[in-house]
Amino acid sequence: MAKGETEGGMVQGLLAIAVSVVFAALTGILILHFIPGNPF
Repeated sequence: MAKGETEGGMVQGLLAIAVSVVFAALTGILILHFIPGNPF
């Protein structure tokens, strides 16, 4: 990750997208977990 300051914003953006996708997936699984008769 030592390619200078030009890619810093892109990496941070991808990291933010990855974190939000993981958070959304965990939230969805958590919601599905409380629905009766659901395999999750």
